[in-house]
Amino acid sequence: MSSIVVSPHNLSSEAGKKVLELGGNAVDAAIATNIVQGVVAPETCGIGGDLFALIWKDGFTQPDCLDASGYAGSNVDGTVIAGDTIPLNHPMSVTVPGAVNGWFTLHEKYGSMDISKIFNLGIEICHEGFEVNHELAASLKIHGDELSAQPSSFSFYNNSIPLESGSLVRRVNLGKTLELLAKEGPDIFYKGEIAIAISKSVNNILTLEDLNHFSAKWVEPLKLEIFGYDGWTTPPSTQSYLTLCTLKGYELLSQKYEDSLHMLIESYRIFAADRDNITFDYQNNIQEFRGVDMDYIEEKMSLYSNESTQKFNFPEPKGGGTAYMTVKDSNGLGISLIQSNFHGIGSRIGVGRYGFFLHNRGCGFNLDKNHSNYLTAGRKPLHTLSPTLWTKNNQLELILGTRGGRYQPQLLAQLALPYLQQKVSIKDSMKIGRWALNNFSSDTTSHVTVEGSFLSSEIEDLRAKGHDVTQIKDDFDKAYGPVSAIYKDSKNEWAGAADVRVGTESVETI
Repeated sequence: MSSIVVSPHNLSSEAGKKVLELGGNAVDAAIATNIVQGVVAPETCGIGGDLFALIWKDGFTQPDCLDASGYAGSNVDGTVIAGDTIPLNHPMSVTVPGAVNGWFTLHEKYGSMDISKIFNLGIEICHEGFEVNHELAASLKIHGDELSAQPSSFSFYNNSIPLESGSLVRRVNLGKTLELLAKEGPDIFYKGEIAIAISKSVNNILTLEDLNHFSAKWVEPLKLEIFGYDGWTTPPSTQSYLTLCTLKGYELLSQKYEDSLHMLIESYRIFAADRDNITFDYQNNIQEFRGVDMDYIEEKMSLYSNESTQKFNFPEPKGGGTAYMTVKDSNGLGISLIQSNFHGIGSRIGVGRYGFFLHNRGCGFNLDKNHSNYLTAGRKPLHTLSPTLWTKNNQLELILGTRGGRYQPQLLAQLALPYLQQKVSIKDSMKIGRWALNNFSSDTTSHVTVEGSFLSSEIEDLRAKGHDVTQIKDDFDKAYGPVSAIYKDSKNEWAGAADVRVGTESVETI
């Protein structure tokens, strides 16, 4: 049985492969992949962001689920922010970054090789250098006014001019920070000199006490049985449940109607219109979340019309930069891991001379004092990260995830559905044109944007049922992925699939 690594960057996948070749397991490889991804593609993730993971091991009856996301700082005050949303570069957009603690927590339970050897792969790339790709170059150019003068950015700019695609860059300061983490462990990040620098960089919105007390948590995953498979994902404050309930709603409808794209899009819209009302940090009351309860799903699906698209109005609330990677080893250990800075390179707030930027996941809060997702000290914001893992008869079948912010459940539903129904090759499905809903909130109409490779017959069918469809020029657009997957194919053999939408994404097999 082969081991497989899939990630958004060839250097990240190569790091995971190297760990496996050195005798590490899937979790060791995933940590290495993630560390390197944050080095070579800081516009997707990094040590200043959050992390979620689902882990499966042969013999399990359910995956372990790790929530390594952080909460708002003690000194947040939504009343001082003008407008309805938190600015992407505001200090209050920064919540405690959880990824570093997440890596050490994963390793403590599942790691099999010395964690310093895992970190060394990222450290080597920082010092030896790597080639700037198109995505990173574009991000550096867009944010040059904010980043170029910061000490954490000096590697990326030459006299305030951003490096071009193809340039060699060495991230020496980040390399030194990774060396500290490898030697000292997470305490230096949450209790030591790095913690002091993080707090200072956000004007003490995050206090040292906030950082001192943070720890990743093992939590119960969400589950739904769909087309004979068990789908698993992370609970709120993530929006992950939307993937599962969309597909479950589709399964219920397929018992009455013929399969159609209209049915999948409307199923998603029905649940997504209620997302902001029921997705928040439940803390110790997660049993109150009902997003995957069958009575909730059946109630919502009763609103569906097979004749035309509709508005779904749920007006009363109860109160991106991302990288997805997956690894499966030859011993039956698999991991679905997603890590993010949230919006591109994050808040653009650098941490002194430590060579990294803090995320802006706090923008997932709202500024409505009567809402359960209001910006509040000690609470976690609505999270868009949506990793999934699929089993059948207690056997691992599929690990699937993507970047894409709030679009993630839409993309995952499109890739998972044909596999769950017929075990269609995920690799083949990667080449099919995708759709996306830009606005899916309550009381909105269906405006669907599709890729240039989208079938004209599907567009005509959608328009006939009242959907407003716009087709973009490019056959494949990076905004519609990349999706990464490891799956059992029709011959029950393991395969990895990288997305055609991002040129740096790769599959490594040993």
